[in-house]
Parts: sequence; C-alpha cells; structure tokens
Amino acid sequence: KRERERKRERDFSLEEEGCPGPPRTPINSKAKLALTMNSETSYAKKAEKPFIRFPDKFEAAKKVNSKNFRRLIILANFISTVNCLGYFFGYVDQINFWRIEMFAVQSCKMLAEVVYNKFGLDLFVHHTCMFLFYFLVPETFLWLGPQGNMIHIPFTFQNLYFLCRHDTTRAKLFSGLFWTIWLPIVAYRNSIAFFLGAKYILAEQAFGRVLIGLGALGATLDVFWTREFLDAQISIHPEESDWARSAAKFYLSPLCLILLGGGSYMAHLIVWKDVSVPRLQFFLTVVALVLGLNWRNLVGISRGTSPRNTKRTARVSS
Repeated sequence: KRERERKRERDFSLEEEGCPGPPRTPINSKAKLALTMNSETSYAKKAEKPFIRFPDKFEAAKKVNSKNFRRLIILANFISTVNCLGYFFGYVDQINFWRIEMFAVQSCKMLAEVVYNKFGLDLFVHHTCMFLFYFLVPETFLWLGPQGNMIHIPFTFQNLYFLCRHDTTRAKLFSGLFWTIWLPIVAYRNSIAFFLGAKYILAEQAFGRVLIGLGALGATLDVFWTREFLDAQISIHPEESDWARSAAKFYLSPLCLILLGGGSYMAHLIVWKDVSVPRLQFFLTVVALVLGLNWRNLVGISRGTSPRNTKRTARVSS
C-alpha cells in the first residue's frame, strides 16, 4: 500500500510538472468517491486522536480548569447581581452601574471565557450587543441595561449547579432556584423590549424598531441557552431534572406558564400602565415565592439528604 501511494504521488507530481504520467483508466465520480472512502486512512485516524501521555492527569486537570472557570463566572455574576440590586434600590446610579457592568463584569467574563476556551458565537453576540448598546444607544434608554442584566441572577445558580453537580442534594436546590428565577426574568426582559418598541412605533418613533430587534435577539439567545441547559442537565443528572423536564414541556406545565406570564405581566405594567412597583415589598414577595417553590430542596439541604432519597430509603428499609 505504501509503494502504491508513493507511485500515485509520483505520477501526480509528474503531471503537475507537465510530464505525462502512465496511462490510467478513466473513472466516474461515484467510483472516485468509493476509492476515496475505501482508501488507506491510517495516518488520518492517528491524527484524529492525539496522543496523551497521562490520561488520568489530563482528565483531572480538565476538571480543575472547569471548576476554576465556573468560580470566575460565579464571581462575575454575583458582582452583576449586587450591581442590579444596588441600582434598583437607589444605592448605585446609572453611570456607575454601567461602569461596573462594563469594566468589571463583562471584562472578567470575557477574560475567563477566552482563557478557558469557552468563548462561542452566542457569547460573542451577547458581549457585542452589550458594548454596542452602551456606546450607541441614547442616554435616555440606558435604564434598560439593568432590566436585561437581571439574567445574571439565575446564571449564578446555574453555575453553582455545575460546580456542585456531583452533590445531588445541592444540585437539586440550585436547579430549582435557577428555573424558578430564570423563567420570569427571561419573559420580563424580552417583553419589556417588545412592549417599549411597540409603544415607540405607535408614537411614530424609529427607535422602536431597534428595540424590537434587540428583544428578538435577546429572545433567541434565551431560547438557545434554555435548550443548552436542558440538554446538559438531563444528560448529566436525569434524576433531579424534574424542573428541566417541566420547563421543556411548559405547555403541559401550569407552573412554568404562570412564571412566564408573571414576567410578561410585570413588563406590561411598567411600560403600558406606568405603574411604580414598591421595590422592597416586591423583592420580599419574590424571595418568599422562590423559597416557597423550593422548600423541599431547602429541607433536604438542612437535613443533609434529598427528600426523594429519604422516601426511597424508607421504602427499602420497610
């Protein structure tokens, strides 16, 4: 086979130099495709799988890098969460909010994603839109930034889930907290862009179309991230993915529809009704609702076991 390959390479090199090679029988495209598919590919196969001298150490280092990446993203999302809450309660003004968000949160996240090779097309679109929104949008619309960055609150619990996914009890808690907060915030931040864009279009202002486009782009990213987390959670931990399965089939889940509808209704009140929501009462109500929906997981954390696991062990022992 090697001699045949050398002879074939020699014939092709002669033809490229203008020297006629040995006569060959013409073959059609299907036969050529069959020859290429059945040809010797030992060198290609060797190149597909790189040689790893110490696979155990390589896997251990890979896990350490993944945990370090999650810790950095949790830190960035926590800073963004505190920044959003400080803005909503009046402790951070709009200019300082954007400074913290741009130069602390976004820079930290981009650095971690590039260093740990997690930078994809979705994150590129997300960061690019953030920078373009900050530098190109008029100052009167910069208040929309904190509304969209509220998404970093559930992302904190998502990364905590990935960091503690080997602990079933904590993984269930962080998964429940993520889905409970993720669904209304996703509905709220996209609905407020759509409603405000429609309001400006009815007022014959051209910037309304830009808001509609931003809302459509944000909704696309949110759907992509939702599907990505669903696939990862169900494939990694099928036993604690009840929230994920109910979110995947939210047309059959009244609770998911209520959470999505609650976020859209809040955006409707703010844009169309100009309702000033009492911040402290609303914050305490949301916290109580989230804890109430996840009380079983909180009980499991306090006891050190999961409620479902205790039921199963009780049945087995009985």
